[in-house]
Amino acid sequence: MNQTGRSNLIAATAMWFVYAVTIVMLAVILCWALYSQVNYGYRFWYQTLGIGSHIQVYGPQNRFNAGFEQLSAEKHVEAFEQIRDAVHNGGMGLADIDYQPPGKEPRPLLHHAEVQHLQDVADFIDRGRILFLVLLALWLPLACLNIRLKSPPIRWRLGITVFTLGAMLAWLLIAGPTQVFYQFHLWIFPADHQWFFYWQDSLMSTLMKAPVLFGGIAMVIALGALLLTPVLYWFGLWGARIVLQHPADN
Repeated sequence: MNQTGRSNLIAATAMWFVYAVTIVMLAVILCWALYSQVNYGYRFWYQTLGIGSHIQVYGPQNRFNAGFEQLSAEKHVEAFEQIRDAVHNGGMGLADIDYQPPGKEPRPLLHHAEVQHLQDVADFIDRGRILFLVLLALWLPLACLNIRLKSPPIRWRLGITVFTLGAMLAWLLIAGPTQVFYQFHLWIFPADHQWFFYWQDSLMSTLMKAPVLFGGIAMVIALGALLLTPVLYWFGLWGARIVLQHPADN
């Protein structure tokens, strides 16, 4: 292969990689958005992960608020749903979420540090929406460039895919899911904002059995993205071929 051919192959490979990463990110964000519409399956995870029993153990130990363990399972699900609604609505109403133990006055569910952290989560979700729109705008143009440059040989694509997935899996296995989860928090959230909460200090963490619940949610999103990625990949190329075969009139 001459120098020109090698350069063209490298350019095509780079473009394919950018297109593939774009598709994966689109699939992940889309699955995240869809799963949020069913409350992240919290009712299922509440039963499967024994969150009710977890609340019975750690609710009475909470150093800020009492009586949360006295609520019914339905009220626990409702509390999670209120948090979900707030973080998907720019954080509005987080400080107003309360609960009422039987025979007692209503009291705030979240203390200041929890509200601050969930506001950071809401801001992250808002940035995710913007990123989704950017990726959506790039989807078809990248697919067109990918076709024009011609995809690299299948062995190159498989090699890059195996290497990338292998590196991510190795990090997950070596560091452990919990440490990977914590590292993402360090990257995403402000350094001077609290994001780690002991169950005894946070009804939010107790309600979510953090980080166990997030592992279940991540698995569902990952599985959905795994199924959706090839659909978006080939649909993008199909749309690009139509555009290239029927260019807009000058």
